[in-house]
Amino acid sequence: MKITTFLTEYLLPLLTCRCCGKVNAAQAPPWAHPGSVSYGPGINTAAVLLSSYGNVPAERTANLIGMLLGVPVSAGFVDGASERLSSRLEGAGFDEVMQAALGAEPVLAADETPVNLLDPHAGLADEDAGAPHVLVVRTPHAGLTWLRALGSRQAAAITAVLSFFAGFLISDGYSAYQQLLPRLAGVQQCCQHVIRRCRAVTKVGPGSLQSWAADVIEILREAHQAVDDALARGDPALDEQLLAKLRERYDEAVAFGITHNRLRDWHEGNHPGYALGCWLRDYKEQMWLFTTQFAVDWTNNCSEQAVKAAKRHQAVSGYWHTPRTLARWCRIRSYLDSAANHGLTALDAITRALAGDPWLPLPAR
Repeated sequence: MKITTFLTEYLLPLLTCRCCGKVNAAQAPPWAHPGSVSYGPGINTAAVLLSSYGNVPAERTANLIGMLLGVPVSAGFVDGASERLSSRLEGAGFDEVMQAALGAEPVLAADETPVNLLDPHAGLADEDAGAPHVLVVRTPHAGLTWLRALGSRQAAAITAVLSFFAGFLISDGYSAYQQLLPRLAGVQQCCQHVIRRCRAVTKVGPGSLQSWAADVIEILREAHQAVDDALARGDPALDEQLLAKLRERYDEAVAFGITHNRLRDWHEGNHPGYALGCWLRDYKEQMWLFTTQFAVDWTNNCSEQAVKAAKRHQAVSGYWHTPRTLARWCRIRSYLDSAANHGLTALDAITRALAGDPWLPLPAR
């Protein structure tokens, strides 16, 4: 397939008002930025996708565009393409509209991952500075993904972002999410996280004394299957006797783990089996929320999948420069991922945004 490029020249005449003498200039198309040369939506889309999805640094992105499309662009243009798209989204209130749409959802999932910045404290107040993270807030099934740049993983930073939400939240075991409980309908602990912790304990030993952790895995999977079966039958809730029996088996397994690991020697504090058993006991209601609220998934997989984007960017590019460039990347990924889940191609989504008419999510009804 041959790629054809073409040049369009825009003549922007000036007109002087006969009454006041003010000189008025014609406006260029909304996607054309000021300058002697302004590349069209195709080149802008290539620059944004290579840098945001391909995770290619600006200089290599410019080289790739030149080799693939035969259009010589600079690294400055590549960076400017992302900056213009982010600015158009910010000007259209994308973050505010996304927050409103997510706030209307009954269930959200959240996860976070550390990221590398060359200058992590640039533009941040001392109280906000720390180890930079990306927080992902996502709907399990509606296709909205919102990435937010955090100056640190402090509880205050996470609760500030999620303060708008009052529904059910699916999360991992990080304690910061517990501070949201007074305003939430409930928290569901990710069962996949728990299953991984249980597997680790079964490998610690000694021998069959840690089989209780394997029992917990089996019980949770049985509960998940029971929920799936009930949904398939159209039942509004699990059979009470079945649920009571599953929870009884869970309590017995956890109690066994606590009792038989309470005084077991370990080189660092409490034995992992004892620590896990106590955690499963203390957070058991958050473990079983999905069995009474069928709209709540039993895992946080949807958010875990979304944080891979930041991890992949680091694996390829190694870092972002400042909190500002990280925030810009988060906004663009949020926009393009969510728009794609609603049927828009990247070219259409970027072209619309550059033209001043970005796709915006609508609150659930």
